[in-house]
Amino acid sequence: MSVSHDVQSPSPPPNGNTSRRTETRRRLLEAGTALFAAEGLHAVTSARIAQHAGVATGTFYLHFSDKHVLFEEIVSVALADLRSRQDSAAAGIQAPAEVLRVRLEELVRFTEENRELILVAFARGPESGPITQLIHDRVATDIEERLRRRVAAEGLAIHPGVAAQSRAATLIRVIAWWAEDPTRASREDVVETLLLLEPGRQASPKAPDGAL
Repeated sequence: MSVSHDVQSPSPPPNGNTSRRTETRRRLLEAGTALFAAEGLHAVTSARIAQHAGVATGTFYLHFSDKHVLFEEIVSVALADLRSRQDSAAAGIQAPAEVLRVRLEELVRFTEENRELILVAFARGPESGPITQLIHDRVATDIEERLRRRVAAEGLAIHPGVAAQSRAATLIRVIAWWAEDPTRASREDVVETLLLLEPGRQASPKAPDGAL
């Protein structure tokens, strides 16, 4: 009796062109991050980013349609990194208040480490408007997901969507304000005050139907 086995072909080695393209994109992201942090979004051009990365200007446009798209990707990568750090810090913690504390501590630490980039992202002006909105939407989505779980588990008397929009706006404004001048408040003051302003801390459980 013969027995057949499904044999999977080994994955082909990485294509040389793909590897070079990935490396070029990484260099453009690094160059853009450095220049934006040093000079701001308005002052930097796509050509200068390409030069800083050691590639031709035309190569830049093979990867990004303009500097704003590049900056949006930088912001998206930073937000993903922040969320990963917060998730890792909160892993295994059960108490909602403690989860919130460690997530806020990670946010403040991230702000300290990426202060220049945050200042660019939240700079006042028409160029930064779409970026600020992008950040607000991502942050609000994450907060709403967390609040929906808490409403389901604890019966909090809040609307997750409304609370998430308010919370995201508060977090963004406080972080932008603090990044401008970290001497305005200590790291501990920022964390403790934001902790006190958490919607879940101020909301009471819903009263049973018919209760006064």
